[in-house]
Amino acid sequence: MSNTSYTPAIGNAPFGNLNTNPQASQYAQISAYTPAEQILIAKAIKKAIFDAAPEQYNALKLLFAKPFEDVNLDEFEYLENTFGRSVIEALLASAAVPAVPLSQVLQTITLTATSMTRITPDLIIIYPNNQKAVIQSVGPGNTINVASQTSDSLPAVAPNDIFSIQSTITSDAMDYFSNYERMDVITRYNFVQFFLRAARWGRIELQKYENAGTTNYLVVDKEQKIKQLRIDMFNSFWNGQRGEFQISNGYIAKAMGGIYPTMVAAGSMSANPTLAGLRAAFETLAFQTNFKKEGATRFIYGTDEILYELSKVFKDPGLRYAPSDEIANLNLLQYKLGTMNFVPVPCELFRERSCFPADWARKIIVLDQETVTPVKMKGIPSFEMGSTLDKGSNGTREGFKDWWVGGQLSIRHDNPVASFWLDVQ
Repeated sequence: MSNTSYTPAIGNAPFGNLNTNPQASQYAQISAYTPAEQILIAKAIKKAIFDAAPEQYNALKLLFAKPFEDVNLDEFEYLENTFGRSVIEALLASAAVPAVPLSQVLQTITLTATSMTRITPDLIIIYPNNQKAVIQSVGPGNTINVASQTSDSLPAVAPNDIFSIQSTITSDAMDYFSNYERMDVITRYNFVQFFLRAARWGRIELQKYENAGTTNYLVVDKEQKIKQLRIDMFNSFWNGQRGEFQISNGYIAKAMGGIYPTMVAAGSMSANPTLAGLRAAFETLAFQTNFKKEGATRFIYGTDEILYELSKVFKDPGLRYAPSDEIANLNLLQYKLGTMNFVPVPCELFRERSCFPADWARKIIVLDQETVTPVKMKGIPSFEMGSTLDKGSNGTREGFKDWWVGGQLSIRHDNPVASFWLDVQ
């Protein structure tokens, strides 16, 4: 067929810019316009696909920088020894006993059943007003019989009065031991959870993308699978509920327990302050959970917005946080409160409704990170990826290829009560 003949016209007819559009042009799809499309024009598609997800995921790097601990099974137990002493609590009232010069006076105190497991004879106890007495005998029932110091009185006791334990006491030439005890341990456990994300491509479909793809879609698609898997693990790290799920086709899977549910179950301290009360609540909980050595560091996780509000609590402008491990060098600031150090870590995923409930946008979690260890099952990598074979490989008859990325994660959270959280109203 001969070339098309035409007479140039004013404007765009019969050719010109109006009709010079690629196939499937966004402009040409608008019904109010009537431009033509040309097979000779390729769509202008940027080769690299832009990642629009937020970049404020430093918490991911910080939490997964610690080496994984191997366990032999997909469940594990770990033991915690307690502090070794607890307060004792009065159940009923007891009358005051006046002093008798050069003599001791006696008093019988009824305690709660729990308190009875914490006492033995020859313990010095401290009354709420700081007077002292020694336990001479235990029983009958939930009672203890105490004696004052020589020439001293004993104060009245009210229900719910709290007594501290000062010390044991012994004397020369005794032929018996009165204080027997054994260490108590708390048994904690968790499950290892396995994660998986995948994409399936028909053999011919995939080849077309590889032959004629206009962007780096295949590369970015794999990167997104990896990123989403890490976010799966991050979400479970923080908010996983330990238990069992029956998933598709009747399969049973174990779910890990995360930081926050573990803290709730362990009775970690918390508060629900308003912004006006944030400073007082933070300081109170910080000092009440200060079980670390002087100058040790705890990390504060929350959204950028709520950490900005918290920054107003600290009087100094903050110093650059300098961790001993350069992996965790994320240009974070460090604040001091008494002898304690706190490092705020922005965690914008807490406000992402596709990851956490709405109230997490106002949640502050103060974590003693040394007590948290990521755990995996021995013999299987913490992260792994690969692809299945299609019928062009090694004789298999399947006409598709699955690309997959998987992982496994659990945590061992020792002493959860060394951490606390705030739900800011």
